[in-house]
Amino acid sequence: MDYSRLFSSNMPLPVEMPVGLMADTKYVFSVTYADQGVFPTEGLIDALSVAIRRDGQTLSQYPPPQGHLGMRELIAGNLAGQRGAPDIDPESIFLSSGAGGAIGAILDVFVDPGDVVLVEEFSYLGTMKMLLERGADVRHVPTDDEGMDTDALDRIIGEVIAEGKRPKMIYTISVYQNPMGVTLSLNRRRHMLEISGKYGVPIFENESYADFRIDGDPIPPAMLGMGDPNRVMYVSAYTKLLGCGLRLGYGVVPEPVMETLRKIRFGGAPSHLASMAVHQYMTDNREEYVTDVVSSLRASRDSMLGALSKYFPSNTSWSTPDGGMMLWVELPEGADTLAALPAAVEADVKYNPGPVFRAERDGHNFLRLTYSHNSPEEIGEGIEILADVFQREGLFG
Repeated sequence: MDYSRLFSSNMPLPVEMPVGLMADTKYVFSVTYADQGVFPTEGLIDALSVAIRRDGQTLSQYPPPQGHLGMRELIAGNLAGQRGAPDIDPESIFLSSGAGGAIGAILDVFVDPGDVVLVEEFSYLGTMKMLLERGADVRHVPTDDEGMDTDALDRIIGEVIAEGKRPKMIYTISVYQNPMGVTLSLNRRRHMLEISGKYGVPIFENESYADFRIDGDPIPPAMLGMGDPNRVMYVSAYTKLLGCGLRLGYGVVPEPVMETLRKIRFGGAPSHLASMAVHQYMTDNREEYVTDVVSSLRASRDSMLGALSKYFPSNTSWSTPDGGMMLWVELPEGADTLAALPAAVEADVKYNPGPVFRAERDGHNFLRLTYSHNSPEEIGEGIEILADVFQREGLFG
């Protein structure tokens, strides 16, 4: 049987990714896993037991198309209480297979080959891959310590329109941005909303790391709750907080977008059983558990910052994030973090080379390091090994 003649011609475009990212290593500085040091195994067992005894019979039926209603109601309450977005109707929320499922579903609704999508100077590799697979024309916007430069955003949208195109969306990870770790300031949030209204371009806001404030100033409210909610589509997830294996994320969209999503899919609905467990656990334990996670992340972040100061030379620099799960590192011009990855993997360390966060696959002297998986002691060991690899590979100049 020659299956090659039978496959659909409507396949995603190929996007090359470094082979080393799939390798199994001891020191994993390449993935924002949930913090295994505080993972609530017993708490989830108890929560699932309560939920099944109360609602187990519902598992005999198909769940609501948009997912577990109680979970959607809990999300609406958390958006009001934690992110300054009151009056979110649970019917505007859909559950998905992680944040990626919600992102993919929304991109399917909006993005055709050649469509312009605006993103930060470096943007999350998973979303970048989805955009490139769909043939999007990705335009990177300069980004600094206050997040996406909205003056530059305004100018670039004007340039795109002068080309005879109109951007489909502004995609931003507005809190502890992945990979750069910066948070969009309140003034720039206001300006971005003005720009959205000016040009009729929706904002696609990803807040997957909003629960992980370690220190520093309180984070600004979500743009979802600022001004006209019809300008903003929003995604987040419980995967980083409670476990990637749960695959529970969600999207919040205006009704016209929801109508179209209903015609196709909702991003791969998560297990109803997982939704039941997370709903019960977060109802009973959210505040205490988030405090434990943040405390653990603080120790891991500080260990990585200390190790970088000890083992990396003075001609390198890195971010000092107030929260989230990652550091952004800049090496001297001419360094190639993509070329050095196989040597690092051979030494049992993984990281993310800068080019995977760029549509043009440039930015070779940057890398992302995550600190949510290994223990503080292991982080120190791994950074020492990585520094030795970079020294041998000539990345420090």
